[in-house]
Amino acid sequence: MNASITTPEPAVVWQHFIALNQIARPSKREQAAITFLDQWAQGLGFVTRHDSAGNLVVHVPASHSHSTPPPVILQCHVDMVAITAQPATHGADAARGMIPMVRGDLNAATETMLIPNQAGDWIQAPHTTLGADNGIGVAMMMAIAEADHRPVPLQLLFTVDEEEGMSGAAGLNVAELGLTGNLMINIDTEDDQEITIGAAGGRDARIRWTGDWERQDRSTQCVPYTLKIQELKGGHSGLEINRGRANAIRLLARVLLRLTQSHRVHLLSMQGGTRRNAIPDACAATLLMEPHLEPDYQSIVQICCLEWNRLYAGRDNTIAITLARSPDVQVENALSQLSTMGLARLLAGIPTGICEMTPELPDLVESSCNLAIVQQENSGDAKIACSVRGTTTESLQDVCDSITSVVCLSKGDVEFSDGYPGWKPDLDSSLLKVAAEQYQTVFGAPPRIHAVHAGLECGLLLKKMPGLETISIGPTIKGNHAVGERVQISSVRKSFQYLNAILAKLGAT
Repeated sequence: MNASITTPEPAVVWQHFIALNQIARPSKREQAAITFLDQWAQGLGFVTRHDSAGNLVVHVPASHSHSTPPPVILQCHVDMVAITAQPATHGADAARGMIPMVRGDLNAATETMLIPNQAGDWIQAPHTTLGADNGIGVAMMMAIAEADHRPVPLQLLFTVDEEEGMSGAAGLNVAELGLTGNLMINIDTEDDQEITIGAAGGRDARIRWTGDWERQDRSTQCVPYTLKIQELKGGHSGLEINRGRANAIRLLARVLLRLTQSHRVHLLSMQGGTRRNAIPDACAATLLMEPHLEPDYQSIVQICCLEWNRLYAGRDNTIAITLARSPDVQVENALSQLSTMGLARLLAGIPTGICEMTPELPDLVESSCNLAIVQQENSGDAKIACSVRGTTTESLQDVCDSITSVVCLSKGDVEFSDGYPGWKPDLDSSLLKVAAEQYQTVFGAPPRIHAVHAGLECGLLLKKMPGLETISIGPTIKGNHAVGERVQISSVRKSFQYLNAILAKLGAT
């Protein structure tokens, strides 16, 4: 955090968060953060245990010795979605732990940038992701472990690789970590008024598509152009899939499809999206086109801009599509006209966004698909990644079947990961009862108890630890998985108070 920003309260939580955010911890590269936590715990005299998947558990005793209650598991993932605005500015690089931050107030016109204010209620990383997902939860766990009064023994479970496949939770070894608690509080919910008691399951689709490449003769008189869509809102592909935000890959594919339907166009390359669980906010394609027809191309691009800005009005930033010559691009091979159209049709046809809503809970998405990443290099196969979510096994499979049908019609191949299970709500949970009562007692109002259309590790951890009761809570975080991620300071204070109240009640029962 910038030295000029005063550390908010509770200071101990924010100090740990600041220190954590200076450590590189992208998914699958969290070892430095795990080492940091291990050294912190051992420095306090706590026992630490690791498993072969890379997870860490810190065993923290209660601060009193008489009638010690059973241990409570507190759980967070240490990895973050590390995205930096391009071109990188202000020394920013989230993947390397270089995350400039600002403090301020929400802008009434747009929440993507704060109004700077040293007394403001929000902390934001304006040029990168912030890492509050799930770094604030990690910091809260550290602060609770350091407290003079600990009403219950704690088992602090720090998992790895949540954001890119949940391999840490999937590979968790209960015996190696010494986990014995039967109550678990996950701190990965992003609204301080909510208690999450269920979540969607998910699978990743990996698509490979092969087109016909043709060697280009200079006599064709075609020249390279770059088609770009960028600076869309993006966002979390589960929690924000119901916002109706534009998907940059899908939009670019639709522009390309219109171009190929009336003109001779050859694709050279395409790149879009960065993470499977982030709605892609940018996509670019290099095309081979006839320069004397440029006015026609620009007209099609502008028509698309007008149509989609009307369609996405109020849901996205202004959609800007640019088409410009790229004289420095060297051209040897290009996709045939037919293959260029075929790839555009495939990308435009993959289910994208909400597929079904849950009939019993009108506000809950039943199933969805995020067309997340496309990589098409010159002369190579196109690689496409999708993130599929479903509240039930059947709804998840239904979307996977739709993807398989579209891919097979395009003569491509698709593989699906084993994925992760959903988390079925347990309304009779004793932990839920304590949490709901404490929220009412502390804040004078009932919490919102709900399920989310997002992947939480709780489903996998419940499978690993039969009989475990779990809930998920956490402070208010906005824009996670995207540049401009921000967390509410007062909400962190509230959530920390709430977590302590739950633990105090559990220690008293």
